[in-house]
Amino acid sequence: MSLRYGVVGCGRVFQRYHLPVVTADEDVTLVAAFDPDVDSARTVLRAAAEGVLVTADLEEFLTVGRPDLVAVCSPNDAHVAPALAALEAGAQVLCEKPLAAEVTDARRLARADSNGRLAVNLPYRFHELVPSFVKALPEGPYDITLTFTTAGQRLWRPVTNWYTDAARAGGGALLDLGSHALDLLTAVFGKPRPVACQVDRLGAEERVVAKLEFAGTPATVRIDRASRALALRLEAVGADGESVVLDVKRGEVRTSSGVIVAESRQPELAAIRGFLDHAAGRPGGRVVTAAEALDLQETIASLYGHAECVQELAF
Repeated sequence: MSLRYGVVGCGRVFQRYHLPVVTADEDVTLVAAFDPDVDSARTVLRAAAEGVLVTADLEEFLTVGRPDLVAVCSPNDAHVAPALAALEAGAQVLCEKPLAAEVTDARRLARADSNGRLAVNLPYRFHELVPSFVKALPEGPYDITLTFTTAGQRLWRPVTNWYTDAARAGGGALLDLGSHALDLLTAVFGKPRPVACQVDRLGAEERVVAKLEFAGTPATVRIDRASRALALRLEAVGADGESVVLDVKRGEVRTSSGVIVAESRQPELAAIRGFLDHAAGRPGGRVVTAAEALDLQETIASLYGHAECVQELAF
């Protein structure tokens, strides 16, 4: 029996990441889409819109569409109401990160997930080369650096202009890309202790340099959301200068003894696929829970509490 799938918010994130996975899944049928701009939603859905309920009424989306699975792909400040309504209707929910624009709302949403039916789209902890990276880590002390750069603001601004609105987004690059960075770090090294944070502006920053500790091991996270380069790279450097690198964008683990290459070239889709596998009871099912996503957002909120504005932030 096919699972009925509905989406809240038919924007760029849904179009680029969720839609191709869902329409290729034989066990899942797209049945409903909720978006305040119905015409735009139909344009995004294109051929997939045939037979799909497209509505600007959330109650109609849930009661007429009757989705078993709901992806919440709306702006950050519009996650809570549809996610709560979908959970109340009995659906399993995959929410885009972060849980909410405000950490207080994120706590409320996580508390509402008493049955473990709320997951969050944080894919990089599931990268197939994470075990190889962990196995290759040097013995003894080492320093950790994670670098995440993207040209996203220039590419996405026309369709996601709310990214630069601190009230709607809840923050800037630290909350946006930092959620991915910290989830990957936490999956490998455990829970961090925030130490310091520098941002290039207050409110909706584009550049961040954050300092953390993982059981005494220092880590530096560098994020640039307005870069000309695209990179997601995790590096551990031992006392002897030997380094181990997980290069997510290149799909490689690099060590002094050689290079391991990933088979999958789309690691950004791992959490969506894992959610669908989990919902369908298939092998490979895995999710990031609401509680785990809330822990990340609490850490990010703490880093924002440490934030010092450095307009000419060295990167």
